[in-house]
Amino acid sequence: MEDFQGAFDSFQKDWLQLQEKHSSLVMSLNKLKEEETSCVRSVKHCRNYMKLLKHEIGSLQKNATGDEITILEKAKIDILKKEYVLRDIEDVLPRTPGLYLRIVLGALNISFTNKEDKFRYKNDYERFKIIISGICAFLAFLLYFFVQNRIVDTIFHFLLVWYYCTLTIRERILIANGSRIKGWWNISHFMSTAYSGIMLIWPRSRSYDEFRDQFMLFSLYLNLVHFIQFQYQISCLYKLRTLGCRHPMDITVDGFMSWMFRRITFILPFLFVVYGFELYMAYNLYVISQQSYCHEWQVPAVSIIYFILAMGSIVTVLQVIRQKICTPPPIVLHDHLTKKYSFAVPNEKINACDEFDDNDDTTTEKVIT
Repeated sequence: MEDFQGAFDSFQKDWLQLQEKHSSLVMSLNKLKEEETSCVRSVKHCRNYMKLLKHEIGSLQKNATGDEITILEKAKIDILKKEYVLRDIEDVLPRTPGLYLRIVLGALNISFTNKEDKFRYKNDYERFKIIISGICAFLAFLLYFFVQNRIVDTIFHFLLVWYYCTLTIRERILIANGSRIKGWWNISHFMSTAYSGIMLIWPRSRSYDEFRDQFMLFSLYLNLVHFIQFQYQISCLYKLRTLGCRHPMDITVDGFMSWMFRRITFILPFLFVVYGFELYMAYNLYVISQQSYCHEWQVPAVSIIYFILAMGSIVTVLQVIRQKICTPPPIVLHDHLTKKYSFAVPNEKINACDEFDDNDDTTTEKVIT
């Protein structure tokens, strides 16, 4: 009995310590919430103030002369640097999810205020893409060469729908946590979700049978290209982030960006084959839709989507190439990332970043599917 009483008294002490820790945690969380709210208000105030200052600088520059021009240019550069710092501040603050996430997840706070959590989620996203691309390539190989079964086809189409839906949700969460995912990439993944869903409900028919084999061959080739591309991009991005030449939340893409020019330009011909294949399938589906035996609305719908995907990808990759060749690198952004994230020796860092100079400013970055 004495042993039990001693153990019970010890438990009571531990219980009191737990209650104290919990109370302290609740107070800290409430304090953190207040500080976050205050910081969000300050960020909005500073951003509005900077807009006003930039407008004033633009007005004054029209009539400025001599030293006034120098002063205004210095002020303009200083404001630009502060804008990049402001983005870093916003990365650790809670953000309101966009319309898509509000529809899918509700009014849920999906912001990671901890860098380790952000990187862990980003790395999980990269692994997810590589693993699913490998699985899709394997299934497409089986379906093209060995298996001719509508049920298995349906499973494959359902996998694609789930993959692209999950991808769009994860990308939106990454955007809310600082990833620079802009432009065509977002649109193309939504369109890929749409055509995968249409393929899923396409009834067994002569039109489906005529298109099926080329779709499986395309899926095999596309996922093999993506699998290889992701592997090379992860290595390249790791080097660039270490050198301070890329934002730490930048991720791999399905297409081509200017930071790939010096290391993985070999992927460009493979991507253009993908886009050419999409155009060929769009044309072939259009031809099928004109046949008397074709009564399925899925045929012209998928044809239109493939045509838009191909043309959007071609235009975007050509814009990236033109931007890389014609536009000078954003020095302010380069210096900001280098100072914040680089651990390299200064001279080595400068030389390496010159090799990887990037014209994709975080506000104008283009990606391609």
